[in-house]
Amino acid sequence: MFAQVKNGYVRKDAVPLKTVPLTDALAVAYAAYRINGETYNKDLRRFSTEENKTQFDNKSLIRFYWTKKLDTSEAQYLPTDFEMFEPTEADYASVQEALKWMRRYVMLGLGDLDGFKADMVKELLQDEIAVKSMGRIAFAPEFIKRDRHESELKKTIRVEYRNSVHIEPIGEKVESVIEILDKRYSAQWETYYYTAVTTDGNLVSFGNKYEHAVGDRKRIKAKVKGHTKNRLFSADETRLNYVKLYKV
Repeated sequence: MFAQVKNGYVRKDAVPLKTVPLTDALAVAYAAYRINGETYNKDLRRFSTEENKTQFDNKSLIRFYWTKKLDTSEAQYLPTDFEMFEPTEADYASVQEALKWMRRYVMLGLGDLDGFKADMVKELLQDEIAVKSMGRIAFAPEFIKRDRHESELKKTIRVEYRNSVHIEPIGEKVESVIEILDKRYSAQWETYYYTAVTTDGNLVSFGNKYEHAVGDRKRIKAKVKGHTKNRLFSADETRLNYVKLYKV
């Protein structure tokens, strides 16, 4: 693989782009994901106390790894608090599972993905990955985990909760027992957004500052904010606000 100029022609003195095998690139991405607690961190976090280690964002962890591993000229500028790591056998096992999952996109196409995700999937279908493309690869573990979860969740809603109905008129109070089906965290709003189902099989969604696990059962008191459709399947879903959750 060679660098190209803007008009698409390869210069005679073009420098070959540094590439690594896809399995190694993805294993390092999974190692960074593991180090960051099975999450995709976008931001660097440094702490005022020495006992709390610096939490590098996933992209930086991967970039620093390959900078040191390939002993590039930038290696001398690596942060002093960066600790070198290596992928484990478990990380490579995750790679094999991920590659099996990604093959579905060969059959399904990329029409439902935005530009960044489509480019990432295209990278994951190559045998070699350019080191400069590692930023996209960093997101792959999170994307694949979320994609697999949403695929299973869509199936569950389609089969078990397709007859969901709106539970009360807008503005009315509701009280029920729910099971959490899905959660997403918004760093911008510092809020978890949940999709859940009532004991009557009706879908509800709401935001909450506190984290609850998928599968948890809670007693809920809230008000109806709106009537909508589930984003994964066209089943009725009731949006709630002023939510309070209690133990069952």
